[in-house]
Amino acid sequence: MRLLAWITTLAAGLAFLPSAEAASLRVSPVLLDMKAPQAASSITVWNDAKEPINVQVRVFRWSQKDGADVYTPATDVVASPPITTLKPGGENIVRIVRTSKQAIQAEESYRLIVDELPDPARRQTGTITLVLRHSIPVFFSKPEPAAATPQWTVQQKPGGFQVTVTNSGTKRLKISNLSLAGGKTALAKRDGLVGYALGKSTASWFVPATPGSRLSGRSLTISADSEAGRFDATASVNGG
Repeated sequence: MRLLAWITTLAAGLAFLPSAEAASLRVSPVLLDMKAPQAASSITVWNDAKEPINVQVRVFRWSQKDGADVYTPATDVVASPPITTLKPGGENIVRIVRTSKQAIQAEESYRLIVDELPDPARRQTGTITLVLRHSIPVFFSKPEPAAATPQWTVQQKPGGFQVTVTNSGTKRLKISNLSLAGGKTALAKRDGLVGYALGKSTASWFVPATPGSRLSGRSLTISADSEAGRFDATASVNGG
């Protein structure tokens, strides 16, 4: 299930609509990170609109296959309540609970999907109601999880580079503000959150080339931000 791709497609389509009603759902926090013996936490959802809204909360097990995110319905982590109605300006607390009795062996990864449900009764001709979907990372781990252990490979592609990281550790690696350089020459850059490489998993992302840049060697430097801070790595380039 490619939920994040669905969000991107929806946003692109709405950009061309003639008129729209403002979206209203707000959620906090935007990440849940629980360490054993903690097995529960909560989020708060708000309705910033002048009309009541219905909100649905679902939990998906998050894994990675062939470098891409995969989501499957979770059976060992639940959200309560799974559906709630918020009054105008109202808020509610949703609890997230790990119900499994098995001890955590390695970091467990989930995505909490919070949807504002459209109300057909309020839809007007020629108007599109914008509804929001929030995708919140949820992690359960041991008190002192092992650090991420990344190994990088880069393949040159038309218009940029495909960057792949294999994380042989049991803890996630969060990547933001990813850049590639050959010596002192900037080759490619992707700002903001790029994605996660989950424990014992592989993730892959396309990084657009810097206009006018040219790769002169077969080795480059990868620089990015992680939850542990800024880091640099070296990788050989394939393809091109």
